[in-house]
Amino acid sequence: MHRANIASYRGLAAQAAVSRWQVQQLKMGNIDQMRVHVLAQLAEALQVPLHHLLSQFKKKESRTNQPLSPSQKPAQKVETLQQEYQRLQARMEQSVEAARSHLQTEALQTLETWLTQWPTIAQRAQENESLSAVKVLPFVEPVQQLMAEWGVEAIAPVNAEVAYDPQHHQLMGAVAKPGTLVRVTHSGALHKGKLLHRAKVKLPR
Repeated sequence: MHRANIASYRGLAAQAAVSRWQVQQLKMGNIDQMRVHVLAQLAEALQVPLHHLLSQFKKKESRTNQPLSPSQKPAQKVETLQQEYQRLQARMEQSVEAARSHLQTEALQTLETWLTQWPTIAQRAQENESLSAVKVLPFVEPVQQLMAEWGVEAIAPVNAEVAYDPQHHQLMGAVAKPGTLVRVTHSGALHKGKLLHRAKVKLPR
């Protein structure tokens, strides 16, 4: 608790989001009667791996001089808890990987047209310098659609004149007070209302 900067058992219960009764069970060494997720929360609050917490109590039990009844097998119960924790951890990793794979699949489906056409368009643009950029713009729409689905939006349109806000604007080559009229050169972006990168702006001529 000292290493984790926790001053009291009440603080440990609050940090781990468990009841004080669960902390009392841990203090009493009743680890075999506690649920794995509770032990995992306590281990996280104490900033130690769960297996380390289990092994510490396993050692504590091996040092006791009190006789154990045949039905009490602390070492086996701790081993069972360790195995259950490993199964839960593996299941969690599988769930995260499945969610990531699903997200990637949806993104690739949205970008299918762009993935098919863009390499050819880029090559043609390199071969033909006179190719108008306006003709290329429609092929960027799938990327814009994906950004919209993910909640990514521009802070301001390019060339828009807006009031300077240092939190959302990066003023280039000048100094200005907040509220000064500036022109947007790079739109910047927000993700679900949170700043990704500031819009670049400059003083209008």
